Amino acid sequence: MSGERGIPGGALLRAMRPYQWPKNVVVFAAFVFSAGEAWEPGDAGSWWPLLWRSIALFGLWCLAASATYLVNDIRDREADRLHPRKRLRPIASGVLGPGAAGAAAGVLAAVCIPGALLLDPVAGMVLGGYVGLMTLYSFGLKRVAVLDIFLLGAGVVGRAVSGGAAIEVDISPWLYVCSSFGALFFATTKRWAEFRQLGAEAAKHRPSLAAYNGEVLELMLGVSAAGALLSYSLYTIESARVPGDGSMALTIPFAAFALFRFLLLMSGPRQSEAPDRVLFTDPQIVASVAGFTVTALAVLVAHR
Repeated sequence: MSGERGIPGGALLRAMRPYQWPKNVVVFAAFVFSAGEAWEPGDAGSWWPLLWRSIALFGLWCLAASATYLVNDIRDREADRLHPRKRLRPIASGVLGPGAAGAAAGVLAAVCIPGALLLDPVAGMVLGGYVGLMTLYSFGLKRVAVLDIFLLGAGVVGRAVSGGAAIEVDISPWLYVCSSFGALFFATTKRWAEFRQLGAEAAKHRPSLAAYNGEVLELMLGVSAAGALLSYSLYTIESARVPGDGSMALTIPFAAFALFRFLLLMSGPRQSEAPDRVLFTDPQIVASVAGFTVTALAVLVAHR
């Protein structure tokens, strides 16, 4: 089924999974939450230098993530052929040869890592560490139950850290805690979805799933969801980086709605879809994220 067929442009782009690039918006967290402190909305000279660096870092993270997806799909091409949805991926279906995909991954890594280092050394080291960690993940660490979920979650935290480093803005430790729980929640959702979709065949597709069961995954899902929402709620009240009058708590309903809406969709009408697609394509979740961002900016600017 596989074979060297060159690098068809459309197949390569699909294998790079551009639909997952929106997850890299986490790099903008430092920019958004430094409004009124590191920059002023009415002063383009204060925010433009920071914004373009964040945009550049976002693009580099997209390339880095795509490089790791290509490596992962090369390694998983046989197992992916057992999955009802993943068997249609370009590498698993044979449309894109593993050699061509590997070469493309190498080019992407050769562009994004030096580019990030030039943008900011710390951000570059974090991004480079992510590429290395995800490579190890693809070559065996994904087989270790629980560790596989933590490694996926580490990538989200890495994005937040690099975003702050790129614009030289410190992020509240509360926000790191929140992003960590949020990342664990999303990573657990991926495993939960795979376990439910594949049933008895789950371990053949992903060996680590043999160590999980439905009850444990649902428990991990509940704990991580509660941890994410609780830690963010505490951040809006306790962090020294937000207004002391608790007005940042106005963003909590948006975060809670998006989280519960995502759980509802993944347990019902869209449970057969990839969690990434559900998160980034559902109009209500997208509207909630937009409302969250606008409200957070308004609160920060009004109080600084």
